Amino acid sequence: MESKSISVIIPAFNEEVTLKACLESAKRLNPLEIIVVDGESTDRTREIAQDAGAIVAKSSKGRGIQMNKGAALAKGEILLFLHADTLLPLPPGNFLKEEFFKDHIGGFFRLKFDDNSISTKLVEFFANLRSRIFSLPYGDQAIFIKRAAFEKIGGVREYPFLEDIDLSMRIRKFGKLKYIPLKVIASSRRLKKGYPLSPIIVSLRNVVIAFLFMLGVRPSKLSKLYA
Repeated sequence: MESKSISVIIPAFNEEVTLKACLESAKRLNPLEIIVVDGESTDRTREIAQDAGAIVAKSSKGRGIQMNKGAALAKGEILLFLHADTLLPLPPGNFLKEEFFKDHIGGFFRLKFDDNSISTKLVEFFANLRSRIFSLPYGDQAIFIKRAAFEKIGGVREYPFLEDIDLSMRIRKFGKLKYIPLKVIASSRRLKKGYPLSPIIVSLRNVVIAFLFMLGVRPSKLSKLYA
């Protein structure tokens, strides 16, 4: 298995500030293709993707919708879903060894935020602990999966959010995801709200939302808590 087997799929919406660096990190992997699925951006997202040589597809806004669109266009054996504000490891390392896929259908990376405050570091620590113990990564950990397995589980459910948790939960029914100790660097912008300890408070809110979702509460109802 080689990096040339990978299709990197990046759902994006108004990401002109972060997308260029994200694309540069994806290129270091030397993938078969990089597909940016734009959800009706009003900024220069599409132009930046085109200038970087990525395949650009248009879609309705919604990460699940955009991920499915990218997967439908992809030609690679491995689908790697990358957030537009996340950077792949430098160097990317050889995580696609043939023996890897004898026991796993995909994997995810160690999470690191672009902020070194104590509160953000605590969130980072518990996020990595959760994902390793329960094999439950979130989307900012750059989940990758065999195309055959992705199709077998029926792709991504097109929820207003929580599509990443749902995807990880359904993957576990068909096979194992492997934790890769290489660090992806994710933006902490959604954690930082301008008040003391906001990363911890926001993270605890997200834990409650995820728990309610696992109990069967629909994402459409939980979206009010996420706003």
